[in-house]
Amino acid sequence: MRDSMKILIASERSRDIYEKLFESMKEFEYVIRETTAGFDDIVVQAQQMQPDMILSDICLNGGDGISLLQMCRNHTSLQDTKFVFLTAVTSQKIIDIAYEVGADYYLMLNQEPKFIARMLERILEVRYEDRNKKKQQENMTNEQKQFLLDSTLENDVTKMIRSIGTPAHIKGYQYIREGIILSIKDPETLNYITKYLYPSIAQKYHTTTSSVERAIRHAIEVAWNRGKLDTMENLFGYSVNSGKGKPTNSEFIALIADKFRLEYRMKGYPFGQFSA
Repeated sequence: MRDSMKILIASERSRDIYEKLFESMKEFEYVIRETTAGFDDIVVQAQQMQPDMILSDICLNGGDGISLLQMCRNHTSLQDTKFVFLTAVTSQKIIDIAYEVGADYYLMLNQEPKFIARMLERILEVRYEDRNKKKQQENMTNEQKQFLLDSTLENDVTKMIRSIGTPAHIKGYQYIREGIILSIKDPETLNYITKYLYPSIAQKYHTTTSSVERAIRHAIEVAWNRGKLDTMENLFGYSVNSGKGKPTNSEFIALIADKFRLEYRMKGYPFGQFSA
């Protein structure tokens, strides 16, 4: 039997559907706590229980589910807790806010209990896998963590530059990827782009620094002219057609590198402990 999963149910009042839900859920052993307490007490219970999932209504006694979700996402020990809304509130505005704040799913009380149970088990399955990965990483050596970081990082950066529209067959594609990865691990490299970044890439690919600079500039120009405008506008923060022009090599690399550094810090990757 797999480890039990802890679920905290927070609502304004007790509902019959909760019992029906867990009659249908067989994937795990469950430790379930249902509370209709005031908002402050719910927060305390969540911190004490450290649940794998919080199943919350939008309306709570003395507060609301959105505020509870915000608290969880800002509390270190609850950041990884799966947060699912199960509610009668159908406002699209509320649904949009819930996802923006970080909800994992938004379910309606009028949906079939078996469907809701199936969705909850899928979400808990992800939680179970994430929890196991975290345990494995805690037991890794620094060398193993470095290998995992390098592999994950290269894969994520590759997906990003492909989504922008950089063709994989041109030389600048590899150079941009290498430059972004180096800059993520050591932001200081961007202060010495011609003295350190370009020479490092050139040495790895057995070419010259001027060839690296030209190839990256060409790859950015190609992506800018044929890439996905929405993706680039979201990334660079201004309209591609606003007349501002394509970013420089250093701007392009720095913006993407900074995005990944922030995301990876939130995931708990300690870049400072590893070599570039």
